[in-house]
Amino acid sequence: MVSWVILMMLSWSEGPAGLWDGLDHPVFILPVVSRPDQPPGAPVTVRRESLPRTLDGDELLKIGDLHEVQNHLQEALPYYQRALAAFRAKKDRRGEAAALVRIGSIHERQGSHAEALAALEAAVPILTTVGEDAPHAHALLKLGRILESLGRMAEAQEAYDHARTLFQRSHDRKGYAESLIRLGSLWTAQDRVAEALPILQTALIDSRDRQDAAQQMAALTVTGDARIRAGEPGVARTLYEEGLQLAEAQRDVRAEADVRIRLVRLLFNEARYAEGLKMAQRALALYQSLRDRSQEADTLSLLGSLHQAEGNTTLAAEHHERALTLYRALRDRMREAGSLANLAAAYETNGSLKEAQETQQKVIFLLQSPVQ
Repeated sequence: MVSWVILMMLSWSEGPAGLWDGLDHPVFILPVVSRPDQPPGAPVTVRRESLPRTLDGDELLKIGDLHEVQNHLQEALPYYQRALAAFRAKKDRRGEAAALVRIGSIHERQGSHAEALAALEAAVPILTTVGEDAPHAHALLKLGRILESLGRMAEAQEAYDHARTLFQRSHDRKGYAESLIRLGSLWTAQDRVAEALPILQTALIDSRDRQDAAQQMAALTVTGDARIRAGEPGVARTLYEEGLQLAEAQRDVRAEADVRIRLVRLLFNEARYAEGLKMAQRALALYQSLRDRSQEADTLSLLGSLHQAEGNTTLAAEHHERALTLYRALRDRMREAGSLANLAAAYETNGSLKEAQETQQKVIFLLQSPVQ
C-alpha cells in the first residue's frame, strides 16, 4: 500500500507575509510505503522526492502587495522586481507593465523620483499597446504625480488630461473623479483657482454620491487648499474638519496626518499655538508610524516654529535640529538650508549668538556649494 504525504516548508517568522514568503521553499512529496503484512503502527519506509515550487509573476506581485500594504517598502520591491523578470521571461506584456507600475510606486514612496519616473515611462507605452483603458489611465495618474513632484507641470497636466479622457471613455467614475482631483490640485498650486474649484466640486459631489470615503477625503482636502488660495480660510477650515472626521472614522492614518497639518497651519496663522502644538504632535506620531521621514521632518520643523512662536526657544531648537538630521539623511539641500535658517533664528532668540552666526554661515555655504 502506498499513501502520499505532502509537506510544504513554510516560514512563519514574519507573520502573514512570512506565510506567503514560504511559497518560495520546496514542496516535498513523501511516498509512504507499507507492506501488507505490517501491523498498524509498525515502522514504515519513507522515500523522499523533491519537487521545486517556482512562483509565477502574479504570485510574486501578490506577495509584494502584502508587504506594500503594511508599508514594508524595502521588502516589497524585490518581489516586484522578480515579478518583472518573470513576466519578461514569458513575454507577458500586460504583467510586465503591472510590475513596472508597482516598482514606480515604491520608488515614489521612497522619494526616488528619477527611478519612479523611469519605471512609469517604461510602463505607459506598453499599456498603450495592450489597449486596456483603466490600467493605462491609472498609470498616467501616477506618472503625472511624479512629473509634478519634479516640477514638470505641463507634462503632468498632459498626463492627467489623458487619464481623464480614458476614465471617461471606460465609464470609470472613481478614476474620472481622481483625475479631476489631481488636475484641481495642480491648478490650485499654479493659482488657477477659478479653474480648479468647479472640477473639484464635481469630484466632491460624485464621491459623496458613491459614498467613497477615501475619495471624499481627498476632494475635501484639495478643495480646502483651493479655498485657502482664494483667501477663504474659514471655508477651508470647515472642509478640513469634515475631512478629518472622515479620516478618523475610516482609520486612514495618512489622510488624517495630512489634514491635521493643514489645520495646524491655519491655527498658526491665527496665533493659536497651543492648539497647533497638540494637533501637530498627533500628526508627527502618525507620520512616524508610516515611516514617512520626509513628512516627519516637515512636521518637526513646524513644531519648532510653533515652539518658537510661543517663546520656548529651547524646544524650538531641539525640533529644528531633529528636522535637520532627517533632511540631511534625505539629501534634500533646499529643505536642509531652510532648517538651518530656522535653527539659526532659534539660537539668536535664545541669545546663543555664536551658534546663530555659525549656522547662518552653514546656510550660505550649503546654497553656494555645487550640487554633487
